[in-house]
Amino acid sequence: MAVPAKIESVDGRSLRRVVVSSAVGTAMEWYDFFLYVAGGTLLFDKLFFPQLSSAVGTMAALGTLAVGSLSKPLGGLVFGHIGDRVGRKATLVMTLLIMGVATTAVGLLPTAAVLGIWAPVLLIVLRFIQGLAAGGEWGGSVLLVAEHTPADRRGFFTSMTQSGIALGFLSATGIFALFSGVLTQHQFETWGWRIPFLASILLVALGLFMRLKVDETPEFTALQAQGKAERAPIAEVLRDHRKSSLVTIGARLGESGFSSLVQLAVLVYGVDELGISPTVALLALMIGFGVEMITMVAFGWLSDRIGRRPVYMVGAVSAALLAFPLIWMLGTKDGVFLVLAVTLAFGIGHAGMIGVVPSFFTELFPANLRYSGMSVNLISGGITAVFPLAISALILWAGGSLWPIAGLTVLICLVGLASVYWADETHRPTHPDTPAAEPATDVPVGSTR
Repeated sequence: MAVPAKIESVDGRSLRRVVVSSAVGTAMEWYDFFLYVAGGTLLFDKLFFPQLSSAVGTMAALGTLAVGSLSKPLGGLVFGHIGDRVGRKATLVMTLLIMGVATTAVGLLPTAAVLGIWAPVLLIVLRFIQGLAAGGEWGGSVLLVAEHTPADRRGFFTSMTQSGIALGFLSATGIFALFSGVLTQHQFETWGWRIPFLASILLVALGLFMRLKVDETPEFTALQAQGKAERAPIAEVLRDHRKSSLVTIGARLGESGFSSLVQLAVLVYGVDELGISPTVALLALMIGFGVEMITMVAFGWLSDRIGRRPVYMVGAVSAALLAFPLIWMLGTKDGVFLVLAVTLAFGIGHAGMIGVVPSFFTELFPANLRYSGMSVNLISGGITAVFPLAISALILWAGGSLWPIAGLTVLICLVGLASVYWADETHRPTHPDTPAAEPATDVPVGSTR
C-alpha cells in the first residue's frame, strides 16, 4: 500500500532546488543520448561503416541507434528495481555516471579506418550501455520531483523535468551544428565530432553536483522508515497492476513514437533524400524543441486543472492531424515550412502528450512500486527501436516518398489515444480553495478512482 507522505512540508526553496536539479540532470543525461542521434544519422555511417554503400551505411548506423532503444527497457527494469529498493536519488546518480562514461568513450573510440570491424562492434556496445542508463533515468527524474510535490500541482512541476529532455536535445544538436558549421568537412569528420562527446564529462560533473545536493523523496523515506520497500517490485507490478502497465506502454508509444518518427523524417529523409542542409534540419528541430519547452509546461499546468486524460488525448489527436501536413511541408524543401512543421509537431502535438505523462504515470502506481511501474512503459522502446530501420525500408519501398511514414505516425498516435481513453482518470482537478488530492494509493486493477 502506498504510504502518504507529508509533501506539503517541503518548503518552496527546497522544491525549486529539486525541480531545477532534476531538469538539469535530465538535460545532462539526454545531451549524451541525443549526441548519438545526431552523430548516428549524419556522420557515423562514414566513420564506422565506410565499406557499405551510402544507403546501407545509413541503415547500419541507424541500426546501432536502435540498439540503444532496445536496451532501454532492460535498463528501466534493472534501475526501476534498484530505485524501489535503494532509493530514487542513489539510482539517478548511478545512471548519470554510466551515461557519462559511455558517451566519453564514444568520443575516444577509434574509427573503422583504425580498428576495422572492432570499431562498429565497440560502438554498438557503448550504445547499448547508453540505452541502459537512459532507461533508468526517466522514471527516477520524474519521481524525484513528483514525490516532493503537492498533488494539485504535480502536473505543472513534473512537466518541467521533461523540459530537461528538450534542453538536452538543444544542447546536443546546438554544439553539433556549431562544430559542423565552423570547421571544414575534413576537420569535422577527422576530429571535430569528438569534442561534443568529450565535453560530456564536464556536463555530467555539473549534473552530479546538483543531484547530490537534493534529498531523497519524502514518500520513499517514509517507506524505508516503515520497512515497506518491496523485495520484488516488478513482479508485483506485473501481477497486480496489469492495466496500469498496459496503459503506460501504449501512452508512451504514442508520445515517444511520434517524436522519434518526426526526428527521423527530418534528419534521415530530409537530409539524405531531399538534400536539405544538415544545419537547417538541426536548426528546425532546435526551434521546435525550444517552443516545446514552454508549451509542455503549459500542458502540465492545464492537466492540474482539467485532468490528465483530456490533455493527453488533445495532444494525441493534434499529432495525428499534423502527420500528413508535416510531410507535405517537409517535401517543399523550404526552410520556413520545415521550421513551421517541426514547431507545430513538437510545440502542440508532442508537448500535449509528454507534458502529461510524468504526473499521469506517477499516479497510476503506489509509491512502493512506482519506479518499477513507471519503467514498464519503456517496453514501448522495443517497438520504437525498429523505427529507424522501418523508416529507411519504407523510403526505399515508396521510391523516396515519405507518405507511408505519415500513415505510420497516425497509427502510433491512435495507439496512445486509445490507451489513455481506456484508462481511469488519476487526478481529481482542484481549485485554490479546495484541499489537494492525496497521492496515489494502491488500487486494484480495473477499479475506478
